[in-house]
Amino acid sequence: MRLDTTERRIMDSRGSRHTLIIRKVQASDFANYSCVADNQIGKTRQRLELSGRPNPAIFVSDPRGKYRDMYNISWHVNSYTPIEEFKLSFRKLPMASPQALPGHQQPPSPQQQLQHPPSNARRPARRDNDTYSYMSYGHHGIRSDWNDVILSPIPSGKPTQKMTYLIKGLEPSSQYEARVEAKNRFGWSRTSESFTFSTTGL
Repeated sequence: MRLDTTERRIMDSRGSRHTLIIRKVQASDFANYSCVADNQIGKTRQRLELSGRPNPAIFVSDPRGKYRDMYNISWHVNSYTPIEEFKLSFRKLPMASPQALPGHQQPPSPQQQLQHPPSNARRPARRDNDTYSYMSYGHHGIRSDWNDVILSPIPSGKPTQKMTYLIKGLEPSSQYEARVEAKNRFGWSRTSESFTFSTTGL
C-alpha cells in the first residue's frame, strides 16, 4: 500500500533526505515499511519494521564475576509498554583446548554439549533420548544444554526496564553464555546478543 499524507502521517523532503513522521503511534501503524528509490541506472529498496515489541536486551554487568558458584547478571530493555516477563537462558561453555587462542571460543563437541546436574540434584523422570538440563532454582529448560529462567520484572513506569538476577549453582573457573528475551503486550523481542561471563577460581 502506498502511503499518503494524513493528519498523523507527515512526509518531509529536504534535498536528498526524505522523512516519514508518524504522530501518536497506534497499534494499527505497526507494519513493515519500505522505501523505493530509482533512477536511470537502477532501483534500490530498504525496509524497516515498526513494532510495539521490546527492543533486544543489552547486558550491563561486568563479564568477570566476583563469586565461585554464583553470578549477578544485569541487563536493560527499552519498551514503551510495560515488560510482562523476561526469559533468561544460559549455559556453560566448554573449556578451550590448549591450542585455542585467548579470547576465542572453540565450538563444543557432542560430549561437551550435555550438561549433567550435581549428584544431589532432584532428577525428573527421564525417557530414552531425553536431554537433561539442570537449574539450581527457577525453571527447567529442556532445550539442548541451555537453562531457562522466567522472571517477572518490577514495573518502573519508565521506557527503560532494568533487571538483575543472581544465578546460583555455577561451577568455579568456568565461562558461561547468556541470552535474554523480553515480552510486552505486543509480543516477544528478538533474542539479545550472546553475553559471556565467568566465575572465579577456587
